[in-house]
Amino acid sequence: MQGVHDEMVRKLYANIALGEDIGQAFAPMASSFRETLLCYKIVSLNSLQYHHMALHNTEDDMAAKIVAAGQSNPLPRFAKFAPMNGLIHTEDFISPDEIRDTDFFDLVFSDYGTFDRVRAFLIHRNGMDTAMVSVAVQSDFDGSDAVQLDKTLDTVRPHFQSAFSVALHLEQRRGLTDAYTFWLDRIPSAAFILDQGMHVAFANKQAEVFFGSNESFFIDRRGEVSSRHNGHRKLFEDAVTKCRVTSKPLGPLVLEGEAAPNPFFVVMPIDVLAETPAYLAPFVRGLQPLLCMIMDPGDRPLAELENLQHYFGISKREAELLQHLVQGASMGETSHALDISYNTARNHMARIADKVSVNSQSELVRLASDLAARVPR
Repeated sequence: MQGVHDEMVRKLYANIALGEDIGQAFAPMASSFRETLLCYKIVSLNSLQYHHMALHNTEDDMAAKIVAAGQSNPLPRFAKFAPMNGLIHTEDFISPDEIRDTDFFDLVFSDYGTFDRVRAFLIHRNGMDTAMVSVAVQSDFDGSDAVQLDKTLDTVRPHFQSAFSVALHLEQRRGLTDAYTFWLDRIPSAAFILDQGMHVAFANKQAEVFFGSNESFFIDRRGEVSSRHNGHRKLFEDAVTKCRVTSKPLGPLVLEGEAAPNPFFVVMPIDVLAETPAYLAPFVRGLQPLLCMIMDPGDRPLAELENLQHYFGISKREAELLQHLVQGASMGETSHALDISYNTARNHMARIADKVSVNSQSELVRLASDLAARVPR
């Protein structure tokens, strides 16, 4: 299922960049689990007012049926108190028999089969307004397929939470394109602005790290993006040129190499974000700056040191150690990077675990990654 995960992540960030519905990024998973009913929705949990829905593996009238079922739907209420950092299994709260005994089951599920359980996770929650994805499964859906579905959902969950946060911040900052550095640093991938040609006008911290360590791309003495890989350089230059000529976003375009999953990039005019009113467009159009994002599906979201200190109640040194572990470093590599002994690093780790009330290093790393996904940079 690695291919399904990679394709979903690519579609997710492409849709964010293009301003399209991120619910369509679930299409690869829906194709792999055709026996499920998948719904991405934004809903007010108290009134069950649906602001938006994207459905997969259903008939065209499914959205209307869900709306018509109204308060008989027993499932959304569990999202009011469900954690952001895990999957929801509805049978933990309500039995399949109780679901089959509702008007919602008769109105929505009965035409499709015995769908009496749901797998779900929250993407974003603000008061009672919640963005979430739910996957309805039948009573006989079990074994390796059920395990694989849970694994896929749990793997893509942090990506969707992080991407939604990026989209939200871009929307909130719409029109403030002079404040590049504000929203660039809230994109959890390498992002930068080309003002003319291949010249980099602004770059976020991830982009600075990327250009300083990547074996292919770098910024030359003129401040322009270049690449040691001829194929990568031509692909990127052609995308920038075409984007400027057509004034339309391009991507995702894959930077193919030996290791998979390969990084990919998106290029888009800034005016796509600003949505200049038609009556002003003739006076402001010209050489448009471009937003470029280079994304690696294998990257883990990284929480800011201040966020780790604030939310976990740990010191700056302990936060630095935790960041190294989230990036995949071993305890030995971490102690070397921080110039401390291995035993000191282990003692730091024990203190952090005690403060956060977890029992293992892996659980602590997972919590730190979830924090990065939920709290924007």
